[in-house]
Order: sequence, then C-alpha cells, then structure tokens
Amino acid sequence: MYDVVIIGSGVIGMSIARTLSDKDSLSIAVIDRDVPGLHASYKAGGMLGAQNEFVQDTALYQLALRSRDYFKSLSQDLYKETNINIDYQEYGLIKMAASEDDIECLKAQYHFLNQRDRSVTTLSENSLKDLCNDSIEFNHHAIYIPNDGQINASKYTKALLKSINNKGIDRLYHTEVKSLKRLKDCYKVQTSHSILLAKKVVVAGGAWSNDLLENYQIEPKVTGVKGEVLLLEHKHLNLKQTLFMTNGCYIVPKRGNRFLIGATSYVDDYSVGTSTEGEQWLFNKAAAYIPLLNSSNIIHKWSGIRPYTDHKWPIMDEIDNGLFLVTGHYRNGILLSPIIGKLMSEWIVNDQPPSLIKDFKAKRSVHL
Repeated sequence: MYDVVIIGSGVIGMSIARTLSDKDSLSIAVIDRDVPGLHASYKAGGMLGAQNEFVQDTALYQLALRSRDYFKSLSQDLYKETNINIDYQEYGLIKMAASEDDIECLKAQYHFLNQRDRSVTTLSENSLKDLCNDSIEFNHHAIYIPNDGQINASKYTKALLKSINNKGIDRLYHTEVKSLKRLKDCYKVQTSHSILLAKKVVVAGGAWSNDLLENYQIEPKVTGVKGEVLLLEHKHLNLKQTLFMTNGCYIVPKRGNRFLIGATSYVDDYSVGTSTEGEQWLFNKAAAYIPLLNSSNIIHKWSGIRPYTDHKWPIMDEIDNGLFLVTGHYRNGILLSPIIGKLMSEWIVNDQPPSLIKDFKAKRSVHL
C-alpha cells in the first residue's frame, strides 16, 4: 500500500510528489497515462506572469507572487539534482494594448500594479524602442513588468521528472486510472494494468480531473481550453523581454534566437494538433508586433489542453477524507507549481489546510 498516490504527472503533480518526498519517508506513486500531444506542462510558454495576469489583490494574486519568488532558487536546486538547466530568465515582461478599446483596462492594471510595485512602469514609444532594441512596434499603450520572468517549460517538466525518479518515487507509465473507490481505511485505485491501494490520493489530472470524480459533483466545473503554439527562429532578432498582448497573443524569447508564439484559446476542445486558422492567427499577430518575424522560420508547432474553471479560479481541496483535488490552474500551472507543491504537501502530511490555500475549495455535494 502506498502512503500517497498522485494521479497526473504534469508540473503540479510532480511538484507535490517532489516536495512530499523531502518532508517524510513516504511511499509515493505518480501515475501518468502518457497520451502524446495532450499534456499541457510540456507545451507551455513558461511565463512567470505573477503580475501580468492580475488586476486585483486576491488570494490567487498573492499566491502567484510568492510562487514566482521560488523559481530562482528552484532552478538552482533542480540543476544540482538533475544537471538540467530550466533556463530561468529575469528580463521582464512588456504588456501592450492590442487595440484602443484595451487601453483603459491596461492603464487600470498599471495603477494597481504600480501602487504595489514601483518598478512597474509605463512605456513611451521611445522607451519601448530602447528597452527592446527597436524590435517591437509601439501599439497604443504599453507597460513594463521587470520582475515577471520565464523558464523553459519543457526542460522544467523534464527536470521535475528526473528529480522524482532520483528520489525513488514510483512512476507508472502508460497507465490510465479507471476508477477510484473509498474503502474503510484507504482508497482503491483501479488502473488499466492493476489495482493500487493508497492511504491518500491526489487527483491532479488537469482538464481531465473531473472524469475520475463522478460521485462528487464538483463545482466549479473544470473544462479543457486548447491552446496552439508556434516556435519560430530568427537569427537576427535581438529580443530578451517577453511580449504579452491584451488579445492573448504572446512572444516568449528562448535560447538560440528562437521565439515561442502563443496562444489560441478554444474552450471545451480536447483535439490534438494545430489548425491552419490558428497558425495563421499566431504568425500574423506576432509579426504585426515584431516585424522581423515576417522572415522567420517555423521550427515546430503544437497544442496543449489547459484546465479552466469559471473566473479562472483553481481548485485545491480535500473533497473526501484523504482525497485531494488540485486542478483548474489554466495559464498559471507552471507559475504556481512550486508553491502548490509546498502547500499541498503540508496539507497531506499535517492533515490541516494551510491558510494560503483556504480560498480554493470546491463546492460540492457527495453521492456515495
């Protein structure tokens, strides 16, 4: 019997497993169904947009700020453990209004952020030109958030995987969980290959988490939002700052003069692959803001499914005795993963929810 079984091996599930292994001598298994093309963690832009995404001082905003602060030391720790460099960068983020209709909203966000962090500034056309080596076309209104950095999401996911393997955590590949059943003093986890018993279970299956919890009417509902991404290469584009537009298009500079362009959003869409329409939208929008990208090469294209709830408010809750649900982080799964790993592992070990996580409960009625 395992002490903890974690269903889902994205960055959330692996962060919980990794932190749990450091806290106590627990027997832990992470289950991964390994369906190619569906995992969001490998496909993410890697932005650490703790300020970019928020316009109000909420519990989620505070969680995001704290989690962002972990990444510098986390990147160093993971490198020591795994010899994988997750490419942590601190060049900041430029947020720009995509249309005149978005200017007032962006100005309001600037005032909110600047009141709490004076390093957040507005950008004129000239200051934008100086900051980005004249690579970005000034469009309506822009602000600069110097503390919102980025990592390489694929390398981060691989580093977490190698870390939990090094720590002796069992990882079940190509294994789909068919059902969960509460027994007297544990949970029966029926998989496609065998039956596992666990004292505690964490469901961290992203957009598919609700599928395992049909006996629990979880609210808010979690659905999948498909996002398409392009990776472009341009040898002469010298840009280090991430550019995020209010229409959802972003350009994230990566090593080797490569630029990750994202992301479309298709609600309740679980399909795999990119569409011609989506690819054209991404390429045209990116090139409109950064003209040099018109002559770039498309190196790769892919899609991922992000777990979404109403109001973009995640769920982190114990929905039954020893049964935890952690999902709904939408575009912030990478960003929030370190602090979620810390807080959820504390909850699992101590049987008490940390105060920082109390606002993320699921409303539910249970039918057993």
